[in-house]
Amino acid sequence: MQKAAFLILTLLLIVPLQSRAQQTIEGTVLDAETGETLPSAHVIIKDTYKGTITNQDGEFRLMVPSLPATIVVRFIGFQSKEVTITAQAQSPIEIKLEPSVADMGEIVVSGEDPAIAIMKEVIRRKKIWRADLKTYKAEAYTRQQIKNDTSIVSISESISEAYWHHEKGHREVLRSKRQTANLEQEANFAGVSYLPNFYDDNLDIAGFNMVGVTHPDALKFYTFYLEDILSLDGQVVYELSVTSNRKLQPLFEGTIYVLGEEYALLEVDLKPNSVVAFPAPVQDFNLTYSQQFSNFGGEFWLPVDVRIEGLVEVGVIGLRFPPIGFKQVAKLNDYEVNVELPDSLYEEQDLFSVDSTTINAGDSLFVSEIDVIPLDTQEQQAYENIDSTVTLEKAFRPTGFFTRFIDWDEESDDSGTTVTVSGSSGGARGGDSTASSGPSLWNKMTRYVSVQGRYNRVDALYGGLKHERRYVDQRISSELFGGYSIGYDEFSYGLRMGWWPLPDSRRFALYAGFQSVTDTRYNSQLFTKTITSIPAVLGYGDYFDYYRKEGVYAGTAYRLRRGGTLDLRYKYQEHSNIESEITNYDILGQNSSFRPNPDIDEGTLSAFQLTLSEGDEKKGYGAVGANDYAFSIEQSATFMGSDWNYTRFKMDVYRSFETFYQRRLFPNRLHMRLNAGTYLGDLPIQKNGTLDVAPGAITPFGAFRAARYIPYEGASYFALNAEHNFKSVPLELLGWRDAGQSGLSVIIFGGVGKSWIKQSQVNQFEQSYGYTPYTTENLHLEAGLSLSNIFNLFRADVAYRIDNPGIFLGVSIARFF
Repeated sequence: MQKAAFLILTLLLIVPLQSRAQQTIEGTVLDAETGETLPSAHVIIKDTYKGTITNQDGEFRLMVPSLPATIVVRFIGFQSKEVTITAQAQSPIEIKLEPSVADMGEIVVSGEDPAIAIMKEVIRRKKIWRADLKTYKAEAYTRQQIKNDTSIVSISESISEAYWHHEKGHREVLRSKRQTANLEQEANFAGVSYLPNFYDDNLDIAGFNMVGVTHPDALKFYTFYLEDILSLDGQVVYELSVTSNRKLQPLFEGTIYVLGEEYALLEVDLKPNSVVAFPAPVQDFNLTYSQQFSNFGGEFWLPVDVRIEGLVEVGVIGLRFPPIGFKQVAKLNDYEVNVELPDSLYEEQDLFSVDSTTINAGDSLFVSEIDVIPLDTQEQQAYENIDSTVTLEKAFRPTGFFTRFIDWDEESDDSGTTVTVSGSSGGARGGDSTASSGPSLWNKMTRYVSVQGRYNRVDALYGGLKHERRYVDQRISSELFGGYSIGYDEFSYGLRMGWWPLPDSRRFALYAGFQSVTDTRYNSQLFTKTITSIPAVLGYGDYFDYYRKEGVYAGTAYRLRRGGTLDLRYKYQEHSNIESEITNYDILGQNSSFRPNPDIDEGTLSAFQLTLSEGDEKKGYGAVGANDYAFSIEQSATFMGSDWNYTRFKMDVYRSFETFYQRRLFPNRLHMRLNAGTYLGDLPIQKNGTLDVAPGAITPFGAFRAARYIPYEGASYFALNAEHNFKSVPLELLGWRDAGQSGLSVIIFGGVGKSWIKQSQVNQFEQSYGYTPYTTENLHLEAGLSLSNIFNLFRADVAYRIDNPGIFLGVSIARFF
């Protein structure tokens, strides 16, 4: 009992002693001659890695283990000052720095600007000490500020531990967060791991991979000029201007400061050059970066801080948002260099992790344990005045003609009534429904229902409904559809059920279904019956031929761990001709006469199909780059009850590669599509494949642009389509400096393909319909030029047919990536 009492008494005595031992120094740094405050002055505890920087008002706050303590204050152009703080010192203290004059010695003038020799030495020395720097750990504080054109909108802060490994990169453990009342903690993204270190060879700035000013080959990318000679503690500090000497390369411009005797970076004030630009709706984009370095009396020059200021303007015609201002300041101190880092930091790919023991500690870490940069006057007022009603949506509400068509949902009033402001009516309207009222009966009935429709010469007009839903923790799915074709008076319908049986994984699925539908006689990998309805209803030709398919299927699918899905299915189907007159209606009244719908090889199909596939970006019709593939084998045999013995092979591969200007956010890219198929055995005509062509004036990637309306048909076939997106580079080379901001892209494209059809099918067509199936005969060859991102939506294509000369014009969706 006495021992327990002794331990409790000891703890009670020790804890207060420890808290009293941690002392806080507060002060202001000023110019001794003018009395002006000095923002971003570096304040450190002498002979340690521990320090801070002053805020915009020149104020600082620094915790020391005990008093008396000696601090050192540095600012370029001034004499550093050591100040010993005692327990009797009044707080806050004022520290006045005297301007410093350097003994510059004799300057040797040569034909080469002195800055070249200075930077060569900076790079040489960096290679030496950087090779010995393997790891570091530091204490970090970060503050982010978002502003509109009138005031601060939000502030977010974080306290963290920053880690760096020369091979594995950055990691950060967030210890505490603090933010204004209008932000949730989850919306606080303050941190230092993604911030630049301008001593790195390469830096990621807004998605652009940029060569740093101390890169081994920096002199190939930058021009340096000696602008002035300053001083720090009697040592020479060289002020060098930095300009980029490559017109199409994302690089930096601005000023750097080099400590003469050490040939080390002291500070950088840089911004990206004009190549770092974004297409609409971004109208303007400006970022500036400032960073200081110190060796803290050692051999390694480490970041002291990072200060970023930016302004982004976003808008389109008729809709413009207020300027979005961004300001961030971060400091790192209390470095531990070349220490062993925990392996657990790099077990995951995430840069950030959270210290669950402190993340919800509120302000305690900010007040009692960590040296934060004091809030300036405006930031203090923002914390006092911003409440939860000051939302980002309100702060950045756009102006312009199109705002009258936007409904702005405001907060509910005290009665719970939701008030909506409608620009279209110019007034407000109130409703009796509250946020707690559920969806209406109609919404419940139609929530999972979609409308289906299409037009072609056989279905004429088809209309129907489809219901899709998942049940039982999303592990069972159903798809039910039904519709009617007025062209040949027949219903189409079907049901599909899916099941994910594994309790802890969605990798494995089982499915089964039945259907009775109108199907296409040849299968397009690119277009659906709905898409091809547009040229048909306009009277420009029907893309497909059609037949009736009724049957059942069942299968299983497994998502592979290294990517891709393996799908095995069995299908049993009855294939039959559609006996119907051709519909020749078109809405333009062109009195079009569509071709006959040919017969198929009627019979029963019993087959297994194995497919390995990944991705579905090809459905973007060239809007985005894709790295998708689909390989399939279908086996039909009479011993399984089929009327045909055949093996069908198909492949459809999309690939996208970066080519030139890879340091840009959107490098030049080469996009390719390889589509091929062949067979063994007795292939029915309804199993032919296609080489897709433009179904009209719409000319998407993956289809031949110099052929129209009806695809090339073949039992065997291959096609290679490719296009290279040079982005805005050709326009920039022609002298248009702001071409990158326009979003326009120059694209060259080409294609080659051929299809083969069985002679028996040719004879069948000639005897029954008087024409042969549409094939390439010889190689189809084409090339062309496109201007993409017109109005940030479209592209214009000009294609030239090489094997059968002719020029074809078309439009399609813009290629964005």
